[in-house]
Amino acid sequence: MMGFALGIASALCWAGLDVVRKALAGKATPTAIAVFLLLGQLPFLGAWAAFDQTWVTDARYWKPAVISMAMNALANVFFMRSLELSPLSRTVPFLSLAPVFAALAGIPLLGELPGAPHAVGILHVVAGALVLNSDLSDSWLRALAHEKGARYMMVVAFLWAASLGFDKQALPHSSPAAHAFLLTTGSGGLLLGWMLVRGKQGELRGVIASRKSLLVVLIALAVAALALQLLALQWLWIAVVETLKRPFELLGSVLFGRVLFAEPITPQKLAALALMSVGTALLALA
Repeated sequence: MMGFALGIASALCWAGLDVVRKALAGKATPTAIAVFLLLGQLPFLGAWAAFDQTWVTDARYWKPAVISMAMNALANVFFMRSLELSPLSRTVPFLSLAPVFAALAGIPLLGELPGAPHAVGILHVVAGALVLNSDLSDSWLRALAHEKGARYMMVVAFLWAASLGFDKQALPHSSPAAHAFLLTTGSGGLLLGWMLVRGKQGELRGVIASRKSLLVVLIALAVAALALQLLALQWLWIAVVETLKRPFELLGSVLFGRVLFAEPITPQKLAALALMSVGTALLALA
C-alpha cells in the first residue's frame, strides 16, 4: 500500500499544480512558464539528490533518461499552450486518456501487461472522460476538433504517459532523487536552449512579474508531485500511476474551475467523477 499512498499523494500535487498553471496561463508564453517551472525546481531537487548521495550507477541510465527529458520538455510547453486555448475543465480531462497510453507503452517498454482488474479500473477512468464531454454538442472525436486546447492535451497525455515508461527504465540505474534532478535539469535546459537560440529569453520577465506567492506554490507543488511520482514508480506500474492522477485532476479542475474561473459544475462532470472514483477503487483492490 506504500506505493498506492505515494501515488495518491503525487496525484493530489499534480491536481493543485494544474490549477496554478492555469492561473499563470496568458501571463507569459507557454515556453517561458515551462522553463521557469522546470528550472525553479532545481535547487530543491538538487538538495534532495545531494542528501541522498546516490547518483547514476550505470551507463544504461542515459538513453531512457534523455528520451524522457525531451518528452517532458515538449509536454510542458504543449500543456501551457492547451490551457491558453481552452477552459480548464475542457482540457485537463483529456489527460484521462493517458492511462490507456501508459498501459500500451508499459507492454513493450517494461513488460507490464495489465490484468483484468487493472484494465477494468483504467476503463472506468477513461469512461469518466467520455461522460465529462457528453455535455458538448458534438461527439467525442468532433469535440477534439472544436476544442483547440484538447488537441494539444491529447499529445501531452501521450508524451507524459510514454515518458513514465522511460523514467521507470532509468530508475534501476539511479536513485529517484538523482533522476528527478537530472530529468528536470535536462528538460529545463532543452527549453532554455531553445529560447536562447530564438532570442526569446526576455519572455521570462512575464513569469517573474507574476504574483510571487503564485510562483512559490507553483514550484512547491511541482517538486512534490515529481518526487512522489518517482518514488511511487518503484512499487506501481506506470498505468496505475497515470490512472491515479485522473480523478484528482478532474476534481481539482471542476472545483477550482468553478471557484476561480466561474466554470459551471454540470451533472456530467459529477457522473464522470463518480466513474473515475470507481476506477481508482478497483485499482486499489487489484
